[in-house]
Amino acid sequence: MFGNLQLDQQMLVKNMAPTEAARNRNAQLFWKLFMAAQWEAMWQKLAGRQRRLLDLNEQAGMNGRHYLGIQSIPLNQIVGSEGRENDFDAEFRPRQTHNMDRWIGVATARQMGKPLPPVDLIQIGDRYFVRDGHHRISVAHARGEMEIDATVTRWQAN
Repeated sequence: MFGNLQLDQQMLVKNMAPTEAARNRNAQLFWKLFMAAQWEAMWQKLAGRQRRLLDLNEQAGMNGRHYLGIQSIPLNQIVGSEGRENDFDAEFRPRQTHNMDRWIGVATARQMGKPLPPVDLIQIGDRYFVRDGHHRISVAHARGEMEIDATVTRWQAN
């Protein structure tokens, strides 16, 4: 019985439009990442520690800003967010389901080879905070990418 079910699912996927099949695979990936983020949050809470995105608004006072242009930034240096620190965990796995459609759309566009604009980052020291592009960063992490193109503005601390 299960062998026929798998065969039926494979035939269904083969008959889908490429975009629809990609969306289905990316929906499965979203749920896998979402559940991993939920489990991680639970374990962190039980262990009495919390590892989450840093909040850009909680950073020390800044007195200067310098536009640095478009750069390729290592994903592991992106550690915070401006206003979305509760939507993604420290590995940029989605923590909320209201992100699902947007996340799947970005993942499908990426999988289909469609160009996406650079993300918008703030650099403070050697760390980066996301202003725009949380879903693109999350998808890049999920795809195992190491870097992402970003428009970078450096903020100088007081």
